[in-house]
Amino acid sequence: MDREPTTEATEQAWIAVLEALEADMAGLRRFTADHEVLFELPTGWTAPANIGLMPATLKNRAQAVFGQMQELARMLTERRDETARQLRVVDSVPRYESPTSLYLDVEG
Repeated sequence: MDREPTTEATEQAWIAVLEALEADMAGLRRFTADHEVLFELPTGWTAPANIGLMPATLKNRAQAVFGQMQELARMLTERRDETARQLRVVDSVPRYESPTSLYLDVEG
């Protein structure tokens, strides 16, 4: 099976795809580091159509992006689990009206 040689346009298209993925991951990394950051999750990803096969020259960069995705998945799972623990604590607080304030020490 013969393959067409990689063109500059194909390489540039794939570089743009990798840059977009890296930008999405940078936003997610900021979210995992700062609990105050609001963000929008990427809505999904569709493989680019009609740009040809990824050039071999971008293999290392693509593998690095994949490794970053795996690390982010781990970090987001930890963040989700932490949030679930906090919600369980909040749910454990009795709900009744009181004229005094009620504080819960979640650190101690």
